Amino acid sequence: MILRHTCLCSVSSFLLLSLAGVGVAAATEVDAKVDFRYRLESVAQDNALEDALASTLRSRVTLTAQQQSGWSLVAELDHVSAVGGDTYNSTDNGKSSYSVVADPTGTDINQAFVRYESTTGTAYTAGRQRVNQLNQRFIGGVGWRQNEQTFDGYRVQSQWRDSWTLDIGYYHNVNRIFGPDGADADQNGSFVTALVNWQLQPNQQLALFGYDFEFDDWQVRSSRTYGVDYQSDLWGQRDLRLHVTLAAQNDAHSAPDNSTHHYHRIVLDWQPNRLKFSLGQERLAGDGTSAFQTPLATLHAFSGFADVFLTTPAAGLRDNWISVGTEAFGGKWKLSWHDFQSDAGALNYGQELDLVGTYRLSPRWSGIFKAAGYQGDAHGVDTTKLWLMLSYSLSSCG
Repeated sequence: MILRHTCLCSVSSFLLLSLAGVGVAAATEVDAKVDFRYRLESVAQDNALEDALASTLRSRVTLTAQQQSGWSLVAELDHVSAVGGDTYNSTDNGKSSYSVVADPTGTDINQAFVRYESTTGTAYTAGRQRVNQLNQRFIGGVGWRQNEQTFDGYRVQSQWRDSWTLDIGYYHNVNRIFGPDGADADQNGSFVTALVNWQLQPNQQLALFGYDFEFDDWQVRSSRTYGVDYQSDLWGQRDLRLHVTLAAQNDAHSAPDNSTHHYHRIVLDWQPNRLKFSLGQERLAGDGTSAFQTPLATLHAFSGFADVFLTTPAAGLRDNWISVGTEAFGGKWKLSWHDFQSDAGALNYGQELDLVGTYRLSPRWSGIFKAAGYQGDAHGVDTTKLWLMLSYSLSSCG
């Protein structure tokens, strides 16, 4: 392992110093990181599709060169392979008789960007990059899937007075999770993002955000969204915390529907001891014709792990949930129950029970067990999903 570790340092140093020589002076610090993530995912649905079993391995190499002058270069390469066959519909392997596990195989440049950070704390980034904002409800990298979602474009991030941060981006392409070669691997267009964070108090934060999405080939998702996100401890109690998000969304550009929809998410967290309780509601409004959509979000993190509501139904969605988390059996566990209702028409979509356990096995090894059970009434079909995941990471040269 020492020989491979040294070799990785040497190769990464050579590559990134060569890259740096093209546009900026030689790097002073070079870091290489390798990451392997194996996952076994099973999907059983109460329909005509065959049960899916996906055994996949994601191998990632991340190379970073940094200079004392403020310049840095990042190159990240991913390879997803099927281990022991692919009895699942990856969305790209043609096996449509199986349930979907959206992990296509292949090799992809996940990130490749140059960044300059000034002495005043403003960072300028150009290239393919990971973009996660707030809780990733509107913009996220979908890190759960083996092929991550990244953005091609330009970004400016700035901080001033220790309490304000600004994040403005313009992106012309989204590399979606269905890549690298799938029909939906890329979404071209014009995507403008703006986020302002204000740290009111150490335990109180306010954010304003705006997103303008113009899709070239997915016009139905072209929209403008504006909102506010607020987090705070209640009554000065650190064990009681409130998180509220409000937003409005309008059709924009060449969208076929003339619509305006609203969104809210209200979460109350209470952690009196080793247990943490959460109670919340998320509403994505709909009128029966169209609904509030978040096409570039980390969708797996919302509305249940079974991924039944990746697209908001036309009648909208109200997700009411309660969860409890604790440390047990050497890991961190969380149990959640969801009740899904329509926003219009008083439909009972269904209920879902989710369980997740995370383990830090060593500084380099970690594991996850996850289960989801959805019982459909007026939307979707009964769905059961199980996951086992094991990750290993190693960083070198710094």
